[in-house]
Amino acid sequence: MIDTEPFPDFIRGLTDARLDFDGLHGWRLSGEQGVVMFMAATKDVHVPTHHHDAQWGIVIAGEMELTINDETRIYRAGETHFIPAGVDHEARIRAGWRGVYVFCKTEP
Repeated sequence: MIDTEPFPDFIRGLTDARLDFDGLHGWRLSGEQGVVMFMAATKDVHVPTHHHDAQWGIVIAGEMELTINDETRIYRAGETHFIPAGVDHEARIRAGWRGVYVFCKTEP
């Protein structure tokens, strides 16, 4: 059986991540040390170059092309990646992609 829903109801019931990209949806769970985000793409999405706190992620369905600094790689289901704090990165996410991300809050 193929799972056609992005995530179960209890995850989709978390706080909306308010992503600014048409076709990219996210739900977040926040704590003192960071944020866990569950994200899904309903169509192809380009996330332009940006940077933020450290990020670890795993692709759970579909694929995305991720450029970290100047190195580009395609990530598919089951593959993980780590982006250190402040490092430029950009993504080209394919429709049907799903991922789980942990963002570490940097110390003040």
